[in-house]
Parts: sequence; structure tokens; C-alpha cells
Amino acid sequence: MTNNKTNGAVTTKAETLPANKMEELVKLSGVGLESVTTDDLPTPRIKLLQTGSDEAKEGHSKYIEGAKAGRLFNTASQSMYGKEGINVVVCGYSKEWPEWKERGTGGPGAPIQIFTPQNKPTNATRGDDGKYRLGNGNYIEETATFYLLVLGEGITPEPAVLSMSKSALKHARNWAYMLKNEFIQNPKTKKLFLAPSWYRVYNLTTFMDSNDKGDWYNWKIEKGDFLNDEATFDAASAFNESFRKGKVVASYEEDETSEGQKGDIPF
Repeated sequence: MTNNKTNGAVTTKAETLPANKMEELVKLSGVGLESVTTDDLPTPRIKLLQTGSDEAKEGHSKYIEGAKAGRLFNTASQSMYGKEGINVVVCGYSKEWPEWKERGTGGPGAPIQIFTPQNKPTNATRGDDGKYRLGNGNYIEETATFYLLVLGEGITPEPAVLSMSKSALKHARNWAYMLKNEFIQNPKTKKLFLAPSWYRVYNLTTFMDSNDKGDWYNWKIEKGDFLNDEATFDAASAFNESFRKGKVVASYEEDETSEGQKGDIPF
């Protein structure tokens, strides 16, 4: 029996196991993990590294060998992806507004609270810095989150979340538009119907974006082939069901600059 470890997951090739041992493994599926819940596991996030990302700073406690600005990183499996990016299918989408304390004011490094479209504050006012401020001085940030399966040759699809805010929102909107305009024709009735979000694979890479204040890395999203693997299709459907039932919750992290310090990306 051989094990292939890729992106933090172990896929076991059991072709050489005796039939009775394989049957035993099937019966023991999940044994020993009965008390492990989603609360005990880190939320896998796909992070776009910037120059100021801790993972890209040699000597930092969070430094990952080979990490560099512009690369994509899985925060749970600690996987660093190459220039070719990642192939994903989308299993869910949400729009939220995390509330943040201003950096340097003793904030917890996580949102104070997270607002939904139903309870988003209506009294937030836009300041000179472009942030929407609440009466308490904190700000809220419109954030689009995609719930994904990360695909790869010979590996088990990995669930992950990807959040986009600020200048990345335009790419999130374009992606949402592509998803909402993917139709399938029923061969019997000839009528069109909206495809599930995981019907097509997308490739995610990055590019250098800029304005008069500086530059940073942003998202490039391209359509790929239709998803034609039945097992992956079923896994995506199951992940969507978990998302709809509220069993999958996104975690958030403040943006990082391309100037080597935590703060606002110049856009």
C-alpha cells in the first residue's frame, strides 16, 4: 500500500491490499474521529500573498519556504501553489460586511462582528480614506466569499473558502456574473436552465495591479472545462449542501499591503 501526500491530504492507493483488508477499512471508515467536529478544524482559506504577507517574510514565525508575493496559499494545508494557480469549482457564495477596528488600535485581528445583507448597518458613512465608518469608529468592509473545491491531478478535492474585498470585488462580481450566466439546454425540451455553480471548472491565477498610490497583486479568473468527474461532482454537491445548512463558515483576515507592513493595500 502506498500513500501520496499532496496539499496536506493523504490519498491511499490500496490496490495491493487483500480484499478482506479493504472490506475492513471500509467498515472502520471514520473510526477514532467521532468527536472531531468542524469547530475543531481550521477553516481552509485560499490567500493571495502580498509583499507584506507574513508567510513571505524570511525569519518570520509564519514564513513558508518558497512563499512569495503573487502566489496562492492554503492556510489550513499550508500548501503553496505555483504560477499556474489552482483549478476550482464553486460550491457556494455569500456577501457579508465584517466590522473591523482600525489597525494599531488594539483590535483582535478578527472581525468584531459580521453583518449580512439583512442586518447591514444603514448609518455607515464613507470617510476620506474610503472606508465606511460606524458611529463607534470601526469600519465595515463589503466582502464576497466563494466556497470552493480545489482540484488537482490525483488528489482528493479540498474544500476551501476565498474572500474578496476592496479592488478584488470587481473580479468577484465578474465571476458571479459568469456563474449566473452558465446555462444548460435540456435535450428533451430544448429549454435552457441555470447550471449549478460547480458545473464548470475555473482557473485562478494572479496579476500585478496598480494605481497612482502603488501596486499589489489581484485575481485573474478564467473559465475552464466542464466538470466531468462524477465523484468530484458529488463531492461538490455535498459541500454545497453543508454550506446551505450553515455548517461551513468563512473566517476573515485583514488585508496586507505590498509595502511590507500590515495596513491598507493602495487602492
